[in-house]
Amino acid sequence: MRIGVKDMTRTAATRITASVAAVALLSGLGGCDVKEEIEKIGAVYTCDDFTVYPDSFVSPQLTIAPRGDSIMILRGDVMQMAAAVADTVDCVAVTGDDVLVNYLFNSGKGVIHPGYDALTPYEIYVSEALLNTDSAALIVDSRISSGEVAEYLRGAYRWPVVMADASWGIAASSVSWMIDDDARAKARMQALKRLVDNDLKYVFDRREGLFIGVPPEMDGHLIPGWANAADAAAMMTLEGNVARHYAMRCVNALLPDSYDGQSIDDLAKRISQLYWLPNLGMLSQTLYQRPYPIAVTAADNLAQAAAVVTGTVSDAMAAKMLSSTQLEAGRVPVTYPDQGLGHDSRRAALTAAMWAIASARAGNYDAWRLSYGSLVAMAVDSEYALRLLRGVTLRTLFGLDPAADGLHINPFVDESLGDYRRLSGFRYRDALLTVTVRGKGDVIASVTLDGEQLPQSVLPRDIKGQHDIEIMLSGSSGAPGGVTVGTIPTMPAPPEVIMDSQRKFEIKSPETSQFIVYLDGAVSELIERNSYDLYNAAPVTAISFEADVSNEVTGYSSRSYLYIPAADSLSIPCNAVAHTGGRVLAKKDLAAKHVESTRYKNARLTFRFRTDETGDYYLRLRYLDGLGVVNRNRQYALRLLCVNGRQEGVMVLPQRGPDRWSAAEDWAAMNGTTLPVAVTMEAGDNEITVEYFTPDGVRDFDHDSNTIIPIALEIIKQ
Repeated sequence: MRIGVKDMTRTAATRITASVAAVALLSGLGGCDVKEEIEKIGAVYTCDDFTVYPDSFVSPQLTIAPRGDSIMILRGDVMQMAAAVADTVDCVAVTGDDVLVNYLFNSGKGVIHPGYDALTPYEIYVSEALLNTDSAALIVDSRISSGEVAEYLRGAYRWPVVMADASWGIAASSVSWMIDDDARAKARMQALKRLVDNDLKYVFDRREGLFIGVPPEMDGHLIPGWANAADAAAMMTLEGNVARHYAMRCVNALLPDSYDGQSIDDLAKRISQLYWLPNLGMLSQTLYQRPYPIAVTAADNLAQAAAVVTGTVSDAMAAKMLSSTQLEAGRVPVTYPDQGLGHDSRRAALTAAMWAIASARAGNYDAWRLSYGSLVAMAVDSEYALRLLRGVTLRTLFGLDPAADGLHINPFVDESLGDYRRLSGFRYRDALLTVTVRGKGDVIASVTLDGEQLPQSVLPRDIKGQHDIEIMLSGSSGAPGGVTVGTIPTMPAPPEVIMDSQRKFEIKSPETSQFIVYLDGAVSELIERNSYDLYNAAPVTAISFEADVSNEVTGYSSRSYLYIPAADSLSIPCNAVAHTGGRVLAKKDLAAKHVESTRYKNARLTFRFRTDETGDYYLRLRYLDGLGVVNRNRQYALRLLCVNGRQEGVMVLPQRGPDRWSAAEDWAAMNGTTLPVAVTMEAGDNEITVEYFTPDGVRDFDHDSNTIIPIALEIIKQ
């Protein structure tokens, strides 16, 4: 079989498609040696690995191209034919000028993953809420237990270290805006409100104005190797804060005045202020370390896209981020720099999908072409990516955006695409819609409902029955936007730091001999040596070191070390304020010297501290191990810290055995400390309490793991 190029008067897209198909077919079948370089005019996106045309897809391994009323699929020397427009399971279909888009959209299967832990809230937002709303709603509602959002766990850690429920609101709102069932929608928002209220009470850092804890995808993958449960719990991630900001807005939409509007605005302002990396033009993945948080110079691109699509950041910041964040030709990297998640094809596809939607929201055509093209490249071989592509097509080319006040329709059509597309069989609440988009760009010239002109492109939420909507576009509202494309560097590992004394440090890295020194969370200097001496007259100072590779890429710093002058520290022994003895320490003489704290015994430890003047302090608890010595799976205990009846934070106490203990060493001397908590003490007497604590809404919490052996409370003058 041969496909020749005969009619040179065809349209540019058809001419190029036929030519490329000929090259791919003849090369795959060992035919003529085609040396002519095909100019890739009219492509949606092109790179060395693939080219996406409006009516065909071409890569060294695969060609999909139109042939009459069918689609030709060529893999090497094997060719098959498929219908250009196939019936779909969920009866939603796309027709129009762009044959490849039509084919991919209409060939998608109506299959949804079986459980919420296999389907993230972002997948529900991108596609499932639009394409399979009822099933998506059932999955969302499966997370509600006794009126609360029940936590689910996939990683090593639990609440408040890893919190999978924060982004649940993105999925809950998506299905709520699509289904005409106000009772269920309000039940979801009430559960979401309880979730946010609980987070505001226990994991909101009032000093920074942000929420702490990491999402499940970061657990064990995107956090530094030195980080334990306490370190992870203290991190303030972009994704977690964007999710909560959006959740508060969604709750207010159905349950008005649940949250003060100024508080919501303040959270958005803190996100934009503290995560923004002005020299890189992108948002940091996380703020980490205590007592002074550092912004890692790395981006989580899924979280960045979420910040745009949820409206958490301003239009100007969104535009800058999409044009400045470094991408690769043909790929939206999961992270910048690369943190080793390139093998995760699902996260890569989801990141590309969210980036394409964010690009359309920000009006960046260049970024949309790259991300949409990369998603097409994945979708031709992946059912998962294909499902996401269908959702992205609806959310960008047709501009469908369900919201609390109705269905917003703001199409975003690149110049490389055709002038006409039609969506039929789309169900929105109690209406069945046919949506036609004519023209290109993102400026709406007119919008009609059943032939009648509408003043704006928002369909009311109470619309019922069958309707035809037609949108006429009249070009682009601005410049293409631009993208930054290059090779994504690999993030260097945190340096190894040896503390020779409280003031002297040795720093090692296999990747560089250049290090950034942080003092109290701020860059102090860049050194090109493997040692560092803290200046002589230092007050209480937090010190950490970051590897700098060729002045081009950095990563997470080392763990923060706290230099504390003896005069600024006071320790109150726990055995002076609580009963000693217990069952955890096998040696009775050892147990008689120490305090055991469980939910039954010494559940509340009370310390008293007197000061002559009001001042700022750090509090931390020095402790031995709990049951981690005998059970490796019990990873940490929780205690609530209060000062003068005011809650100051949840203390996370990582277990220190069995890896931290051996028979040849004195276990009693192997104590650790919690991360410091910043507090204010009033002049006069102050009461400090450390209380047994278990979270609400977490299933099967292991109370035995919540056992600790506290040694002393340390009070450090700032």
